[in-house]
Amino acid sequence: MKFKFTILIFAAALVTIFFMRQENFVPRTSLDIYHNFIDKTEADAIPGLTVQSALEIQKHVVYALSENWGGIAGYKAAITNPSTQEKMGIKEPLLGIFLNKMLLDSPASINISDATHPFAEADLLVRIKDSSINEAQTDEEILAAIDQVIPFIEVPDRLFSTKNPLNADMLTAINTGARYGVMGDPIPMTAIDTLNFCQVGIVYEDRSHLQTGACSSLMGNPVNVIRWLKNKLLALNYPLKPGSYLSLGSLTSPIPIKKGRLTAIYTGLGTQPHVSVNVTFK
Repeated sequence: MKFKFTILIFAAALVTIFFMRQENFVPRTSLDIYHNFIDKTEADAIPGLTVQSALEIQKHVVYALSENWGGIAGYKAAITNPSTQEKMGIKEPLLGIFLNKMLLDSPASINISDATHPFAEADLLVRIKDSSINEAQTDEEILAAIDQVIPFIEVPDRLFSTKNPLNADMLTAINTGARYGVMGDPIPMTAIDTLNFCQVGIVYEDRSHLQTGACSSLMGNPVNVIRWLKNKLLALNYPLKPGSYLSLGSLTSPIPIKKGRLTAIYTGLGTQPHVSVNVTFK
């Protein structure tokens, strides 16, 4: 009888320790990722991560970073490609948050050492004109609530080791890798008939790592990404505000970072034959 009682006490202690660890899991992991981001050090794998805990960690990390990186400038949709979603076991993109100091004007200069495992992608940015976006349903209503389209090179930071694949929860926990983004000159939405016909080519000045892409690859039409972001944020009780930026996803495969100037050239946006954005890595 005494032996059974001892076993029960031991089991109860294990359960108590488990829940104590779970209770501290989010703040402890958030602090680790925050320091990884600030110190540009590699993050450790996170055992026991769930969808909900990943979202909580992301929220804590963004809040902690906002003290020095500024308030929220906008949001990003990561993993908009359906085949990549299938490989990661998800059915929709992942939400990320840009802080003000993450967004740089072209031409920009970024030190390679200012990130842990950075890479680059040609992307597309839009700016919210007014709060009507939150009630918009049709493509026309959504586009009417956009006032600018901006060529954009995102420079995410993987943080985790490149030797092992990332899962969706790990990517969410590191705020979908948001680190830097370089913005080209804005194009008035009134000068653009459709977002679905634009194309992009991105290449280093030595003509290496050429990648091309089309805006139609963004969930079939960029407006679908805007709709998804709007609905996702409303579900989280974060209505979009005028001036907020939305990053609509990668138009190209990831490009490795090396010293030199990287330029993305867009066609099919506005009345100009082409527009560009560039960043020099040092």
